[in-house]
Amino acid sequence: MKNHLIIILILFISPEIHAQNSPTEKYGSNLTNGKHASINEAQIYYETYGEGTPLLLLHGGVGSIINFQECIPTLAEHFKVIAVDSPGHGRSSHLDSLSYPLMADYISQFIDHLQLDSLYILGWSDGGIIGLYLAADRPDKVKKLLAIGVNTGTNGLSKDLLDWTNNGLIDWAKDKDGWWMKTHLPLLSQPEKIDEYLENTKKMWLTEIYIPQTKVQSIKVPTMIMLGDKDSIKKEHTLEIYRDIENAQLCILPNTGHYVFGKSGKLVNQIAIDFFNEKIKAKK
Repeated sequence: MKNHLIIILILFISPEIHAQNSPTEKYGSNLTNGKHASINEAQIYYETYGEGTPLLLLHGGVGSIINFQECIPTLAEHFKVIAVDSPGHGRSSHLDSLSYPLMADYISQFIDHLQLDSLYILGWSDGGIIGLYLAADRPDKVKKLLAIGVNTGTNGLSKDLLDWTNNGLIDWAKDKDGWWMKTHLPLLSQPEKIDEYLENTKKMWLTEIYIPQTKVQSIKVPTMIMLGDKDSIKKEHTLEIYRDIENAQLCILPNTGHYVFGKSGKLVNQIAIDFFNEKIKAKK
């Protein structure tokens, strides 16, 4: 029987919020730190911060590097943070279609493009699903994976979230007074293709299987699965993913929804640094 390590955090954590204050660095728009890598005739945008073991940050769906604005400053004190806009997202080139295997293949080639010997991966939501693919397919590169708020298919989503994806996603994103239009639309490499981008995302999210269970079960690299206890991803589904990965760790954040990086960002950073076996530097 495998040795399960279950971490249950009993600290009080404020409910999820999207940060309203702009950080000192304009993550996702910091062109001084930003570069493009040419992968399969597409331009993949990324920014780097800090020094040390490479830590690849993979953001969520209809998201971008800005998803990690609360985490990058602290993580960059311990790692060489590589924050990337997934193919078809943010400042990376628009793609005619989206799927998890496709994005994982681009990121796999991106890792080779940067000539990284090995790296850690922190992936959230869609980025965590890409991380599962990479942990399974690239154990030669991936040392450890922290996957947050992941599901392997539509069976892991609540009925409310499925209904919202079907009927509310596009209207929510295109609300001219909404958070997404103000924050993410300006980052898109081809904003004129927003309709195709959102339709492709909706189609991907409604695909029955995101990643086959057999591929999840093939993961051998050290992995932590993290979930907010108020996430719309079913807890039973998260437990199934955890149990499918040999010697995985499970972290449940109480009173926390899908977006774990708001006021919980410091705690997520601390857990990530500990999981990746890096000592937290004493503050002066």
